[in-house]
Amino acid sequence: MKKIFNNLHFRSKIIWIFGIMFFLTTAISGVSYYKYTSHDIEENFRVSAESVLVQIVDTLDMRLGVIRQRSQGMLTNYTFVVTFSDYLNNPSDINLVKAMGTVSSFLKDLEMGESLLHSSYIYTDKGEFDNFARIRNWQFDFKESEYYKFYMEEPGKAIQWFPPQKDRIFQDTDEIIPCVRKFSVHGYEGGLYLVLQLKAMQLEHLLKGKYEFFDKILILDQEGNTIIGSEGTDPAELVALAGKREGTGTVITSDYQYEGNTYLVTCAGLSENGWKIWGLKSRETLLGSLQNLRNVILETMGVIFLLGVAAILLLSHQLTDSLRKLEKRMSLVEKGNFNTRFFYPYKDEVGSLAKSFNYMIGEIQSLVVKQEETIKELKWERDYAAEVEKQNRKAELRALQAQINPHFLYNTLNAITWQAADQGAEEISILSSSLGKFFRISLSKGAEVIPLREELEHVTSYLDIQRIRYHSKLNYQIDVGELWLDCKVIKLILQPLAENSIYHGIKEKQGTGLIRIYEEPPCSGEEQILRLVVWDDGAGISQDKLKVLNEALKKGETDRSEGYGIYNVNERLRLFFGKDYGLQFESVQGQWTKAILTLPVRDWGID
Repeated sequence: MKKIFNNLHFRSKIIWIFGIMFFLTTAISGVSYYKYTSHDIEENFRVSAESVLVQIVDTLDMRLGVIRQRSQGMLTNYTFVVTFSDYLNNPSDINLVKAMGTVSSFLKDLEMGESLLHSSYIYTDKGEFDNFARIRNWQFDFKESEYYKFYMEEPGKAIQWFPPQKDRIFQDTDEIIPCVRKFSVHGYEGGLYLVLQLKAMQLEHLLKGKYEFFDKILILDQEGNTIIGSEGTDPAELVALAGKREGTGTVITSDYQYEGNTYLVTCAGLSENGWKIWGLKSRETLLGSLQNLRNVILETMGVIFLLGVAAILLLSHQLTDSLRKLEKRMSLVEKGNFNTRFFYPYKDEVGSLAKSFNYMIGEIQSLVVKQEETIKELKWERDYAAEVEKQNRKAELRALQAQINPHFLYNTLNAITWQAADQGAEEISILSSSLGKFFRISLSKGAEVIPLREELEHVTSYLDIQRIRYHSKLNYQIDVGELWLDCKVIKLILQPLAENSIYHGIKEKQGTGLIRIYEEPPCSGEEQILRLVVWDDGAGISQDKLKVLNEALKKGETDRSEGYGIYNVNERLRLFFGKDYGLQFESVQGQWTKAILTLPVRDWGID
């Protein structure tokens, strides 16, 4: 996708970018305004819903509170208590007649004082009482009812509300809401129960006036049973919503789905009996007035988008017309026409681009001319280099011819060796043989790198010649393990050190001198390092001179007239293997001197 966009023409890019910007800006503005308006409506509804629900709760709390207070007043009235107590403690016919008259009168007054009350009924072990306004259902047995069973399971409970049901105490089909109150009188230990039955229709009528504000209103008891409410609504889900917001007062949420609609839910609780009143408002109904606003927003977005596209097309044409002309000039330059120019009368970005384009074409013309001159110079340099190469080859040929003389000398020394051996001249035979080996290894067929074995053979030939020369004054030992003999080193690095030991060590002492050539075992972590040592028991070196010598070797100095051979060895090692390798000296004046060569291990000859 990115590649396709990058390959679009500049004008197309402008149209796409600004078109998308116009669309997104308009869409975001419209959606934001719509969401803000809908949120504002929902917030206003929430405030109003809470206010309406509080009014309902206050009304019901007041009505139920009146019923509670009047029933309490009846049960504590002196006349009621004395008459009722006399009968219960002495159930004679006279006391029964008095009790029935007094209780029915009090129950009638209680029902007349509150229109919500449907009927009332008192149960005792000594008999049952009502106000004789309704016909009793003599099939009803209080001890077999759910009321009595509840108090058997919850003996400590005083007042209990039960879900709506058909009237079972009296012979009618009215829907009632029972409230059972357990009470006692002085001197009687049996169970006494007052049953107050509310009119379900009257309670629903009380809420009807609020249906204009809510789509649905429900009253649920503490167990989630529906007291009053719309059919089909799931009380369990509403109770779960209340549980999530427990302790936060009213509940408002938009997560309740019912019959394919989303409802805003408001909830408040009654303090009298723990009932919860739920008000449900369909979001679609609430926001229905925004449908026209949404259509207006969509139409406005369409008009703004079309105007924006028209403006973008006009602007892109003005911006890209000059660029298209410049593109045509560039096409001419691509075809090799460097005389073309682009003239633009204004000083905007396109004008700066035109100025840069004309300057670039002028520079290209200059570079083409310089390039032609450079090509001529390169041709001359190529011919000159060919001539130099020709002269180098001639020099190499002369160098090869010059090697014939050492080869001739080596062959001649070999002939002398055989002749001396035939005539018994042993020392002359050893000298000529050692000198022949010395020259043979020095030549090494032109190779710069040779096995350590051949380098040791070379220094051995040199020491054999010097031992014959100095007779009993010089001895030597070579103790290098077989493991190292096939290691590759640059040639002629041991002989200069042996020569230095003879001329600056052995010659300066009295008696026979010893030269030892051996390898030092590598330190831990230096398995790829070889240290060759040329040791002598000669005159040694003073500490001051030793310090100066090692500093010069470490710096790689080569222009010293004294000790040219050792500086030459050190510099060749540093040039060939790197600055981490080379030559260093250790010495105790008057006792010994040790020259240490540090080399990398290369090309081991181990199967």
